[in-house]
Amino acid sequence: MQNENMATVEADDLRSTSPVAYKPSQPLPPGAASVFGPKAAFGSPEFARQDAAAISPRIEPPPGPIPGWRIAGCLWPAERFVIRIPKQWNGRLVVAGTPSQRSEFANDRLWSDPLLARGYAYACGNKSLGDGVVVLADGAALVVSGVTMPRFNMPNGASVAFWHTEPGNCMQLWMDEFYRLTRLAQSSLEELHHRAVEVTYAVGLSNGGNQVRHALEKSDLYAGGLAWNAALWTVEHNLLRQLPPAIEAMEAGNAERLLDLDFPPDVRGTDGSSLYQRNLDVYWHATAWVHAATLDPEMSIPYGDTRDPARAEAWNGRMGSWRIDRADTIALRIENYAHTGRLRAKLIDLASEYDHLLPPKVHFEPYGRLVAQSGAQDLYRSALIPNAQHVDAWSEDPAYPQMRPGYPRVLAAFDELVAWVEG
Repeated sequence: MQNENMATVEADDLRSTSPVAYKPSQPLPPGAASVFGPKAAFGSPEFARQDAAAISPRIEPPPGPIPGWRIAGCLWPAERFVIRIPKQWNGRLVVAGTPSQRSEFANDRLWSDPLLARGYAYACGNKSLGDGVVVLADGAALVVSGVTMPRFNMPNGASVAFWHTEPGNCMQLWMDEFYRLTRLAQSSLEELHHRAVEVTYAVGLSNGGNQVRHALEKSDLYAGGLAWNAALWTVEHNLLRQLPPAIEAMEAGNAERLLDLDFPPDVRGTDGSSLYQRNLDVYWHATAWVHAATLDPEMSIPYGDTRDPARAEAWNGRMGSWRIDRADTIALRIENYAHTGRLRAKLIDLASEYDHLLPPKVHFEPYGRLVAQSGAQDLYRSALIPNAQHVDAWSEDPAYPQMRPGYPRVLAAFDELVAWVEG
């Protein structure tokens, strides 16, 4: 790992409505683009704005500018971070875990804007995932660290590549980033405000919630945390045990089997659409494939098993037949970063009732049992958010009027966490 490569700039406004250009992980080859199209290229302020809006477009920024300092840089190649420090600082720091394959700007509306407005300092990294997802034209390829990344074929005919599959990018690296970024933010705050951080919190959605759970199990840097629709990683409970059979059931026309796989019931839209089908097309295939490509010794570039992208590409369109027990190595790799439930700080754990990507019965309820088994139940509070989905952008879809955003409950839970931690 290298020394921090970062720059500190005084800013008139730290809100997501005033994004700035940033340095992308590397120049893209011809025929490669960001998921938001050529008008939102990697490195542009528009990409940061779009990534922040994608989870929940309806969240309004706080009124008025928030002056302070913006610190941006990288801890090592393919890692980037942003730290925002308001002039009117309340002595507290919030470190956010990043969902999915998204950037350090993904949480700007969810967490950075409202917390900065209340005086909190904010830090977030990109989980060492470079520029996340790259859309590729025919014949184009993404090369990272001298290795060609495998291409995943999307149902709409496009193909994408993920920094997730680069050499060395195992999930422990995500936690190394989280801890190091926390310490960097703490020291930066002390330098700029001439006093130490009083309380540090961890927050996160999806695989960012996975980071929060790990942080509160493994480190004493945090006084408390809030996880929302967090991914659970144990040998028994993880998305690779759940998603391939779900894909197989949907492809066979047996959607009713998903209830036996512990998925929430399907929800039909006013236009006749199915949330099961929507998740299959948008999330399940790609999520199962990229994690299998990371852990499966047949195709893993991250663990150094191969440098041949064709091995992972051979599983395009076949994830319904992939199974987690096909190699003992997969379980051993998961065990290296499995959650334990042995909390060392207070955690509020929230799940959405209709999360069809990380179902509560697979990722939420078993984690509560782990906490109880470890004897840390006094440090744990949990709640199910009714009628919410994995991300609020889908809950705001008028085709599903029975759905509700989970974000208001999440913000209330943060206030509950602060009161619980600070009395």
